[in-house]
Amino acid sequence: MKYFVTDGKEAMKEMEVKSRKESGGEMKQIRIYPEVTYQSLIGIGGALTEASAYTYSCMSDEKKRELIDLYFSKENSGYSMCRLHIQSCDFALGNYAYVSDENDKNLEGFNISRDKKYILPFIKDVLAVNPDMEFLASPWSPAPFMKTNGEMNHGGKLKDEFAQMWADTIVKFLLEYRKEGVVIKRLTVQNEPAATQTWDSCIYSGKEEALFARDFLKPALVKAGLTDVKISVWDHNKEKILERAEESLSVDGANDVIDGVAFHWYTGDHFEILSETIKRFPDKEFIFTEGCVEYSRFSQNADLSHAQMYAHDMIGDLKAGANAFLDWNVILDAKGGPNHVGNYCGAPLMCDTDEDRIDIKPSYYYIRHFSHFIRPGAKRFLTSSYNRKLETVGFSNPDGSKVVIVLNESDEDLPFTLCDQDTQADFMMKANSIITILM
Repeated sequence: MKYFVTDGKEAMKEMEVKSRKESGGEMKQIRIYPEVTYQSLIGIGGALTEASAYTYSCMSDEKKRELIDLYFSKENSGYSMCRLHIQSCDFALGNYAYVSDENDKNLEGFNISRDKKYILPFIKDVLAVNPDMEFLASPWSPAPFMKTNGEMNHGGKLKDEFAQMWADTIVKFLLEYRKEGVVIKRLTVQNEPAATQTWDSCIYSGKEEALFARDFLKPALVKAGLTDVKISVWDHNKEKILERAEESLSVDGANDVIDGVAFHWYTGDHFEILSETIKRFPDKEFIFTEGCVEYSRFSQNADLSHAQMYAHDMIGDLKAGANAFLDWNVILDAKGGPNHVGNYCGAPLMCDTDEDRIDIKPSYYYIRHFSHFIRPGAKRFLTSSYNRKLETVGFSNPDGSKVVIVLNESDEDLPFTLCDQDTQADFMMKANSIITILM
């Protein structure tokens, strides 16, 4: 039986353990039940922001190839899903919108020339390695003239008289990207609709999101022939996901046009709330769309804790029933940017653009345990651990292979016996490590 180990000090190592017939022991077991299945996986990946794309453009051709290979080749992380931003976000080089004239109702002046400079070349290099990449796109803010506060930053709301124009702008973005060979099949109505940020932001209530989706966005998609594009709401933290999902989906007719609920991690685990929300709305997709860690250039201990935070949240979200997990920026520069409002953070791959060097963080390897081994279409199955210090999740891939991931965040080595029906194998789990077992 093969398994792969990462401990935060070394990259992933392949090892092997002998399996045997179950002996009837009862102690220190992790038991798996592949016949008891739950949700399917859509994909795992990260965000291709303008900050990431600009950083990518500053690297040498050799390092560009290495970056693409590390994330998107099947031999490495094998990312299968990416998030894009519609117009600017905090991790852009500045505020920008695709339309600048409030009288341009037919969007004749619409253009994505800004995206063609850095973002689209980056996306096309990704697609060259994985042409089957799934994309989700989110807006951070409408154009300033469409908003009550007259700017893209600091919240504000969408003016009623520009709701149709804003929906048409989003659809035009999708159509222009399809002309570039980038097919986006999922949208969220608004990134973090309950937060007034110093960067690009816009406020919606749950009802307002549902009404915009029902009355403007969905009809605009249908009119453009984009009936295959799915719409998700919320796209914010988990602690209010139940209330927001209920508020949006209780609006008359909204259930027919809203396909999913998106969420972030910035207010903590809240796996129980996520699980309950998924139980109440079993026909919807639940997609983790953003999470990042503070920038830590010199702290190896922080790097390890950040990696463990990713794995802990991925296990918790997936066990609650989530269908996808998307990290934030795939790469950033050595300062944790660029970011036009100084909202710097870390990424699994940090790039020193002056020295043309890639700094691979432990979080890259921890996420890779999931993205490389659990493939799109995989079905989660039941796992049960004897020790709360050993967190675990299991999936059956479309090719029939079984994957069991075990995380040990404690400072002690912990033994366990993996039991699958009448087969078992013994493991000694190193302190502060993660392993993936292939069956």
